[in-house]
Amino acid sequence: MLRHRLPFMLLIAGLSLTACSSNDKSRSDDTPVPVSTRVTGLGDIFTTDAGMTLYTFNNDTPGQSNCNGPCAVNWPPLAAADDAVDQGRFSVVTRNDSSRQWALDGWPLYTWINDNVPGDTTGEAVNQLWYVAMTVPVSQWHTQVTTAGVDNMETVLTDAERMSMYVFTKDVQTPDGSACNGNCADAWPPLLADSEATVSGHFTLVTRDDGARQWAFRGMPLYRWASDTAPGDTTSEHVNSVWYVAQPVPVSKHNTDDHGVVLTDTQWMTLYTLDTETTENPICAGGCLANWPPLLAGDGDIARGNYDIFVNAEGDRQWAYKNQPLYTWVN
Repeated sequence: MLRHRLPFMLLIAGLSLTACSSNDKSRSDDTPVPVSTRVTGLGDIFTTDAGMTLYTFNNDTPGQSNCNGPCAVNWPPLAAADDAVDQGRFSVVTRNDSSRQWALDGWPLYTWINDNVPGDTTGEAVNQLWYVAMTVPVSQWHTQVTTAGVDNMETVLTDAERMSMYVFTKDVQTPDGSACNGNCADAWPPLLADSEATVSGHFTLVTRDDGARQWAFRGMPLYRWASDTAPGDTTSEHVNSVWYVAQPVPVSKHNTDDHGVVLTDTQWMTLYTLDTETTENPICAGGCLANWPPLLAGDGDIARGNYDIFVNAEGDRQWAYKNQPLYTWVN
């Protein structure tokens, strides 16, 4: 029997350096930064000049690496030459052994020993601490999120300073723009994009009322909350029943009159599950899928935290939450 709505208890659990890989764009000969970029399923990412993916480590702090000894064997630091100088988003930090290392927005950069060929991104989300270095000024943080009194560990999108990003449900009324302006934007500063920013994977751009450009994820404009003070803070979650953390999956939340907070897709359409169905035992097929469209995963999407990807009865990749496939409802 189909569950009418998923109750909350079930559901909540601008590039300043011109640098690109040989298969994208060529970087300027006068830059001292040994970094390129590459187009991947995750979006445009930073790589070494040899094309190997670069990562940041959330146990570091800006300007300091805490990955030493065996950690540095598994995650080799991106070495900086003795004469290397800061440039744009890239800076040089000094490691515990006095060697020098490149950093992005202050966060030291590393490769991953288990990536074998250019384009591999197998270090993404390892231990919920390691994330691909994106050309978009966005990263991720795994933290506790409290929604309507229910606590869950979730991975949230952050800005370059690792401050949590949020989405605003009223933005659905302003396609390709933002409904948060004036005093609203003072409290929830938009994640602004510079004049040279371009679309990158699921990261797109919207134009605000004042003409400024703002980063969006899967069409949802991104904001931070002025009252958050440290990485991992998510104090704007469920504020005014319209603000929710931005997650690196095609899912958001919405407050409903009848059922409280429910999971939604990125258009804030309610998501549902089918009783007794699991990813190991898919049930919905054929006419069922016509009435209950599955929340499909793209080729570049990967499982994160409570969100899994499985192959459904039609052979399509579909998202699931805590082992239960997710659907919208045609009506």
